[in-house]
Amino acid sequence: MYRFFPLFVMCLLVAQPARADDWDVLRNDPVLSEGLVAFAIARHIHNRCDSISARRLRALGFINSLVGRATELGFTRSEIEDFVFNEDEQQRVRAIADARLAERNASPDQREGYCTVGEEEISANSQIGRLLR
Repeated sequence: MYRFFPLFVMCLLVAQPARADDWDVLRNDPVLSEGLVAFAIARHIHNRCDSISARRLRALGFINSLVGRATELGFTRSEIEDFVFNEDEQQRVRAIADARLAERNASPDQREGYCTVGEEEISANSQIGRLLR
């Protein structure tokens, strides 16, 4: 029994990078990647602009549509949760969202910019704007 242990451990080590490679499919899908970034931007705006609130039911529906897209690509609910709750992935999406907001003069140093971006997105009826009110 113990003679198979090294083989078992090696299989586990080899399996881990395969998951990260599989995540490339999720990262590179434009619907998912842009959807996660839009959600992150909307969340930043909601958390930093007192005059703008989140549309929680609409956000839930949007997240469910992203889960549906990932499922269409062949991922299980568990794999999707692993991806979404992975700290490295969260940091990657946050960095993209922060960079896009900074390009529009919204940053921790320019907090009023979050309200401006939020109002512009709401007026444009963009995906970000539809998650806010």
